[in-house]
Amino acid sequence: MGSLFHHHTCVHPWPTRKHRAIHAHTWRWVFLIVNRLQFISSKLASKFKTPNLARCCTTPSISEEKVRTSEQKPEFLIVRASAGSGKTFRLVQEYLRCCLQVDDPTYFRKILAITFTNKAAQEMKDRVLRDVQAVAEGEGIMFDMLQEVLDVAPDEMQRRAKALGQSMLFRYEDFGVMTIDSFVNRLVRSFARDLEWDEAFQIELDEDQLIDQAVGRVLSRVGLPGEEALTSMLEGFVRQQVDEERNAMLRSQLVKFGKQVTREHMQPVLRALPPDEWPTERFGQYRKEIKSYLNETFSVPIEKAKNAQKAIRDAGLIASDFAHGALPSWLAKVAKGQGRDAALGVRLTTQFESAGFGKAKTALATLETLESLGAVFEAVRDAWESVHTGEAGQKHKLLAHLQERASLIGTLALIRDALEEVQVESNVRLLSSLNREIADLVRDNPAPYIFERLGNRYQHIFIDEFQDTSITQWHNLVQLFEHILSTRHMGMVVGDGKQAIYRWRNGNYEQLQALPNLIDNPGPVLLEAAESLKRSAKPLNLENNFRSGKAIVAWNNRLFRRIQSMLPSDLQSVYDAPDQVAMKEFEGAVHATCLVDKKVEDRERKRHEWVLQRILKHTGGQLIKTEGQMRFQATDSEGHFKLSDIAVLMRKNRDGAALAQFLLDHGITPFTSESLHLGRHPAPRGVIALLRSILEPLNQVHVIDFLQCFTALHPETDEAKWLWEYHEIERFVTADGQERERGVIHSEALLKKLVPELKLEERSAEPLVALIGHCFEALGWSKSHPAYAEGLLELAHEVSGQRRSGLPAFLESWDRRGHKRSIRVSGAQGAVQIMTPHKAKGLAFPIVIAPMVHDKIAAFKDELPVVLDQKKYGLPAALLRDSDLKDTELGTERQREIDRTLLDGLNVAYVTSTRPIERLDVLLEFEVEGVHAEGPKSLPQLLLQSLEQEFASEQAGDGTWGLGTGDRKAMERGNAESQVTIRETALKAGGAIRAIVARPKGSWSEAMPGGALSQRTYGNAVHGLLAQVGQRSDWDHIQPRLGSSFGMDPGQRDEVVKAVEDVLFHAEWKRFFEAPVDHRFAERPLRLSSGEVGRPDRVVKLEDGWHVLDYKTGTPDKKHHLQVKSYMDAIAEMEPGKKVFGWLLYTRDLVLVPVD
Repeated sequence: MGSLFHHHTCVHPWPTRKHRAIHAHTWRWVFLIVNRLQFISSKLASKFKTPNLARCCTTPSISEEKVRTSEQKPEFLIVRASAGSGKTFRLVQEYLRCCLQVDDPTYFRKILAITFTNKAAQEMKDRVLRDVQAVAEGEGIMFDMLQEVLDVAPDEMQRRAKALGQSMLFRYEDFGVMTIDSFVNRLVRSFARDLEWDEAFQIELDEDQLIDQAVGRVLSRVGLPGEEALTSMLEGFVRQQVDEERNAMLRSQLVKFGKQVTREHMQPVLRALPPDEWPTERFGQYRKEIKSYLNETFSVPIEKAKNAQKAIRDAGLIASDFAHGALPSWLAKVAKGQGRDAALGVRLTTQFESAGFGKAKTALATLETLESLGAVFEAVRDAWESVHTGEAGQKHKLLAHLQERASLIGTLALIRDALEEVQVESNVRLLSSLNREIADLVRDNPAPYIFERLGNRYQHIFIDEFQDTSITQWHNLVQLFEHILSTRHMGMVVGDGKQAIYRWRNGNYEQLQALPNLIDNPGPVLLEAAESLKRSAKPLNLENNFRSGKAIVAWNNRLFRRIQSMLPSDLQSVYDAPDQVAMKEFEGAVHATCLVDKKVEDRERKRHEWVLQRILKHTGGQLIKTEGQMRFQATDSEGHFKLSDIAVLMRKNRDGAALAQFLLDHGITPFTSESLHLGRHPAPRGVIALLRSILEPLNQVHVIDFLQCFTALHPETDEAKWLWEYHEIERFVTADGQERERGVIHSEALLKKLVPELKLEERSAEPLVALIGHCFEALGWSKSHPAYAEGLLELAHEVSGQRRSGLPAFLESWDRRGHKRSIRVSGAQGAVQIMTPHKAKGLAFPIVIAPMVHDKIAAFKDELPVVLDQKKYGLPAALLRDSDLKDTELGTERQREIDRTLLDGLNVAYVTSTRPIERLDVLLEFEVEGVHAEGPKSLPQLLLQSLEQEFASEQAGDGTWGLGTGDRKAMERGNAESQVTIRETALKAGGAIRAIVARPKGSWSEAMPGGALSQRTYGNAVHGLLAQVGQRSDWDHIQPRLGSSFGMDPGQRDEVVKAVEDVLFHAEWKRFFEAPVDHRFAERPLRLSSGEVGRPDRVVKLEDGWHVLDYKTGTPDKKHHLQVKSYMDAIAEMEPGKKVFGWLLYTRDLVLVPVD
């Protein structure tokens, strides 16, 4: 196999786009044939008991894994897991089953597990490592479950788990649990040349920044000669915003609108408008052509209506001669060009059918006159109906809206083109676009070829939260799934369509419903691959609920089963899962009620009061007024809950913010992610003001901002006093010679006196992270507010690694969205948590209070991208609103989007209702009482209709519903609570860096400047060389390369060589460099007990135990011991019972210091 790959990549190392289909076809058959031969040969070997026969058709040394896989059936597990059903447990169980079914501790390297957030990926890694350790000790439910599914003796399983844990520890970088974006990034990197990209391209995470640049590029062309079409199009865009009562600020609206360019559902319409076929001018021409056509078409009934009006006047008739004045009124509407709005109505339709337009008591002469004009009236009707009804009417209605909205799709195409230009010129790519970029390559090449590029051939793939996967993401992975199934291994996807709440992030629930089939016209290659998925598909439903009390589970089962029966047929399958079985022993309780008020502000006030009442009921607390301020007083009763047990889930952040303020005003502390924004705290804001003063030293606003932040954190400081002391009136002469006065603040002197340790001017040339760290250290805020210091330093670190770095770029990033970043916390002690259901997904709370606001579900809000019949409408695609699509041939598209909107809202309600452990409180809000006669128009109406039908017997006399006994969870409260406390550990930041120019982090082997090596450069070189040495004998191959390949001059080379050889050939230390390959590793990622990842310089296993060796080139420091101790603890955790020794090797002084 290796030679085949080698030959392929040598002949066509970078196949062009036009050759990919040929490569795909050829290689697909090659691998299918080889795999089939392996299967047949293994069967023959088994039948005739000649194991060597299998080796004839495979590699010279077939492994135990190949024998095993030849006998097992491939599995494609499709796990549909409702909320609280133990989804993560099942994922980890299957992961460990794959790892432990073979006696290979490195087998985890062949497993790829994909999640959708970095947090979820880290949580899964932690869970796997925790369970591996438990299995190694023969403890826990995971050990018992694996015993049931694996034919492995308990002692053997423990031995394998122990070896697996060690291997995971020592090869942490091979732990293939990552986000979908991380995996796609790796794919793109390996195919950069195929995509005809510069291989030095960077991935831009700040999408807003590039879109802002693209919008700026578009706006820079407005009003220029030759840009009349672009200017006209943007004028049309602004008119649309004004007509729809949106913000007419052009730039901000364009930036907001431009974000749709990267949305996956927008790509079909953008592909339908290639810039070479649809330049800007063509959109203007289209609008003119359609307007001319419609004016001509609509003029026919208008002229006929005017002729009929003239005939009525000429006949001496007046409006009162007509029954109810219906006909003259209608003719007036038609003559004024009201078009479709001039509907005939039931009364006038009856008059036309009977040809009776006069009153019942009308003179005979008048009736005869009316009768004589019947043909004229019918001509108007026929003309109007031919234009505004039937198929022609639908077409004309749509054309009218297309003419109005052509500027929308045209503007989006403009931003798309400008965004592509920005990416090419800057040599960057947006993370959101990588899936589209790689799609063709992935689909046109066989999976083994892709794995070869990645450098890893996975044999198992797991996908979590599959309902949030986009169509393109899944289609990019289908080939890989097909391959692992063809090699008789297992793939697994886990999801729940009821929890699909990320459609705005390109998630598509329909994929999970369709599995193992594919949706959205994937093409013949993927359809062929899908057949393999169908043959191996094994659906599985997780029916147990391990989270909530029995009453809450029963409530959700009944409520959503009833709602399912009311859904459109296309959506009912989403809620097809069997009823959940409650596994908890306690009941819990549900409380639901309604709120009706026409005015939004009154509904909000009543909502806040209701939430407050429920909080007081659950906690047993009371509000006490002290010195004009409300204060919450908790109860001492053990039967009540704590404030930190309560989570209020609000659909919109602004509603949550309003509630948080209300609770704060009433003495209850709210906890929201927004309340922890960096931009809301004086410490980071004060540092930002200092940084701005470096760039604008004459702008006194910055020092005033800083002083306000400083006094907020140090109340003993008198702001007015400081300003008065360093403020003076200065006289100056204006440009026209007039003398004026102005106030001046001596900023430098003020800062020097207020913060003596602050050295802004001296430290301004240092790297950004060091400068910010110095500010926090000098102010003393790194100790008093470490979480905020850490948050700002993390932002600075991210910006430093981007294409545009430095202080100006950092401040731009802060202004754009950095100020909205939240600090890291671990809970909310003594506070009610307020968050959106999206933030709460995956979490559980003892109590959930859930106000369901009046969200409409019978229409959608934003523009819907639609692909059109260009021959019929003259335009291949458009962005249209709900009203544009109504009563047109695209009504089906409109209804599908309304159904999706309904499901979005319903799924949010489901996620909300399945978060509680012990209590669920629901508030349904309405503008008017009851359900609309035509059916539910809002989410609360849908829920109310279901409640009235399903829970009629549980409704109390006060109009509320209740279920359950209100008992408590039978477990220790300490384990159930998720308390939030801000980390207050001391943070060391801001050590001086005396370099004028900061070199980017690079390899130790880069060319070095002449002269003596700095301590840092010397240390990097020594560390790098020692990391290359497996055993001392390797040095003979490494040393000759130092002079030529690594850019060292002779003096530098001799200095580094001496340091390395002094270590390698030291009589007492050589034992560290003689261990075999499977008993050592160097600078490999190691998961520490804190959850962070460290990189010890060298770890070796000798006869007396494990030895951790860390090289140091500077002076001894206590923190060096702490660093090595953290490595020792991590290894001891994975190797219980084994001795672990720690050593600090100071290479300049040749001293080996033991670490206790």
